[in-house]
Amino acid sequence: MHAAPIAGALGIFEHHSDVGAVLHSGSVEYDPAKRTYMIAGSGENMWFAADAFQFLWKEVSGDVTLTADIAFIGDGGEAHRKAVLMIRQSLDADSPYADVARHGDGLTSLQARDEKGVNTSEIQSAVKAPVRVRIAKRGDYFYIWVAGAGEELEFAGGSMRVPFHDPFYVGLGVCSHNKDRVEKAVFSNVDLAAGAPMEASAQRLYSTLETVPMSGDRRVVYVSPGRLSSPVWSSNDAIVFQSGSGMQKIAAAGGKPENLDKFGMAFSGPVATEKDLPLDGFRNFSPRIAPDGRSIAFLSAAQDQAGIPEDKDVMLRLLSTEDGKVRVLARFVGGKGTDPSWSPDSRRIAFVSYQWMR
Repeated sequence: MHAAPIAGALGIFEHHSDVGAVLHSGSVEYDPAKRTYMIAGSGENMWFAADAFQFLWKEVSGDVTLTADIAFIGDGGEAHRKAVLMIRQSLDADSPYADVARHGDGLTSLQARDEKGVNTSEIQSAVKAPVRVRIAKRGDYFYIWVAGAGEELEFAGGSMRVPFHDPFYVGLGVCSHNKDRVEKAVFSNVDLAAGAPMEASAQRLYSTLETVPMSGDRRVVYVSPGRLSSPVWSSNDAIVFQSGSGMQKIAAAGGKPENLDKFGMAFSGPVATEKDLPLDGFRNFSPRIAPDGRSIAFLSAAQDQAGIPEDKDVMLRLLSTEDGKVRVLARFVGGKGTDPSWSPDSRRIAFVSYQWMR
């Protein structure tokens, strides 16, 4: 869908339009004195293979960072109404995109559709209901920062890879998550800045311990500067991993890790079993069979990678031992040290992803 020029000032943005099929037209009100944007949006969802929402946008190129405070208007709305900071390839409903989505119930996620017409995936932040959020595009990768009231923004962990070409759209959006409703959100302290490409010498390594259920919705457990590696489930509720200060243990739901030597206990994970992996044009490695024997988790990299790749684009994939079907659970930077580990109940997989940033 293409938007007609909008009469009146829209602050730092150029246009607004409804994307996808909506029953109720959305709107934008810009307050130049307060420099706030109140966006009203309808739409059934921003998920699966197509979106429906109100989008306030500007066309840009290159790397970019968008930051804003978000507050919903009114109580009792849809739990999964969404207010988003979005970077989108086109205004088509099924366009590739990445966004930071603040849900009505406080859930905050980095979401992405990495190809036109495919289903959306997400990484759920460990921080619920942040006041201020940020999305940053650096090359093909997208990152999320969050902050509570009066706090400094902190990197929330994880990243999503979505190849874009210039130009594309960056802006703010609202989806009611109910086609019959209109929901409103106010975006304030909005900052849109160009981001210079990162020189290798200026990059800093972050590590994110993540879990992913069979549904494929990734969740951040713990994020830290430096290199984490070798996650192993010690029970359904706890994960052990290697850090620069030694082995540490953390609740699978997140929290503060503790040094393992405090526990005075041994730990073990699901047995790593070598199985035949698909011959499908990828370098497949690190197979781990689920405790129930029904699936094998493994990593895949480009075929030209020799041995175990390190800090490369990899995929976490799942092979069904029942029908031989393979599907992708996550794409991230990893390889060496990021071997998948099954929870004892075979419902989730832990892994470490790496992010190189300023």
